[in-house]
Amino acid sequence: MKKSLFCILFLSFVISSYGENDKKYWKRWNTNYPKVDILLVLESERLYADSVEKNPEMIQYYVRKGAYRFDAEYLGKTRDVSNEVFSSMKRVFKLLLGDPKQLDGMVEKEVLFRVGKEEIWMPIQPNVLRALEEEIEKGTTITLYCLFFNEHSYDNFLCNTLFISEFHQQWIKEKK
Repeated sequence: MKKSLFCILFLSFVISSYGENDKKYWKRWNTNYPKVDILLVLESERLYADSVEKNPEMIQYYVRKGAYRFDAEYLGKTRDVSNEVFSSMKRVFKLLLGDPKQLDGMVEKEVLFRVGKEEIWMPIQPNVLRALEEEIEKGTTITLYCLFFNEHSYDNFLCNTLFISEFHQQWIKEKK
């Protein structure tokens, strides 16, 4: 009887500790990646790029980075990241974060998601892709945690890249 009681208490402690650690983990991600309307962010970037292109006195080349969290529907499709997107990511990384070689091996595939009515291909880290494919079914809406790389080149090429760093599936809808 004492062993059974001890086992029950021990398991209760482990489960409650895990839940607390899980809450702290997601609180840290949520703090570092504010929730946004990503379609509004992307539209704002397109409008700004248009205004830069219409005004030759403005510096035409610019970069920006950010970190965002938003909900998206997993469409279950992957493809190789294009050289164009990867090169843009490396240029932004070099200018704002440091050695772009850190991205080597971290960016190989893109995953297709739907946000609202828009479909968006997003690069993803290999370990995150493995977890996504194992844990999430096609058609499931999840929360994505993405680094945002924005580059506008002298030849008016705009590259908005959402690089998936983590994802989370809410089992029970949280109250807002």
